[in-house]
Amino acid sequence: MCKLDNGTAPVIKRKHSLLLTKESFDFSDEKTADGQTPFTPAPTVTSSYMTILFHVLVLCVIEYITNFVFGKFQHVHPLMEVEKNRGILARHFGVDLYALGTCAILGLKNVSVCKNVFDRAFGRSNSMPEAGYEARLFTYHPGAQQLLLFFLAYNVKNLYDSYVWEDGPEFIFHHVVSIIVAWNGMYPGCGHFYAIFFMGISEISTCILSLLASFDDEYGVVGLGAAFPITKIVLGVVFAISFIICRAILWPLFSYYIMKDSRLAFKVKSEKLEGRKFAIIVILTICAVLTLLQAVWLVQIIVQGRDEIMALLEKS
Repeated sequence: MCKLDNGTAPVIKRKHSLLLTKESFDFSDEKTADGQTPFTPAPTVTSSYMTILFHVLVLCVIEYITNFVFGKFQHVHPLMEVEKNRGILARHFGVDLYALGTCAILGLKNVSVCKNVFDRAFGRSNSMPEAGYEARLFTYHPGAQQLLLFFLAYNVKNLYDSYVWEDGPEFIFHHVVSIIVAWNGMYPGCGHFYAIFFMGISEISTCILSLLASFDDEYGVVGLGAAFPITKIVLGVVFAISFIICRAILWPLFSYYIMKDSRLAFKVKSEKLEGRKFAIIVILTICAVLTLLQAVWLVQIIVQGRDEIMALLEKS
């Protein structure tokens, strides 16, 4: 049932299976024949591949069903009579909204994992001690592994969609980077404490953005924003508020602590860095770039919001 890795670390040969519940990612009660804890707490790579493929197929089915439903109700509005428009809406509502909403829900369901950062933000000065850096960086959390896997599957589907819909190289690059980060978080496994926020809670704002994008003439349905201006404005306001909270305030805070913990791990040469150095460097590099982009996007949101308000005032 088990063998020794390099003569010391017990490894259990797990069966391959679909990972559809949080419990299917949890091996905390698993012991080797001699009562030791297994070397790796994560499911098999093959199981992850199988589950990723399953989620991608489910997203494809949901998109098809959404498109079919929009087709049945195309008489509701002239814009719905255009096949391309129905395809765009099916992508945003059937894939993006569902997937990003799932990521956000998984993040919120596991928020207790990273609650110490929130405690620190509200003034509890001892909630993020340096002594806890190893636990934050290297502790395996089943909920985080589940979130990372689903997040990766969504980006695989979105990578394909970006190519088909010709979103542009920047979107393709973003999805590839997201896949790399998620996989490194799963295997060899690190940063689960922080993944709950970065791949989960922060996607609340992106979830709203996916709805708002439908009303954009460039990335959504041409004319939909003009047909439903109030809906577009309401979504824009809600998105701006969620972005400020999730991306402008919380994101830099979480970025600061993951960088601080990682720097400490390299400084003291933690034994748990073995096999994870490259993964952490990749994650930190991408995190640093994305943190800078949050500031750029915030400025863009402010400028675009001002322009939208000015245009609305001129019309009134």
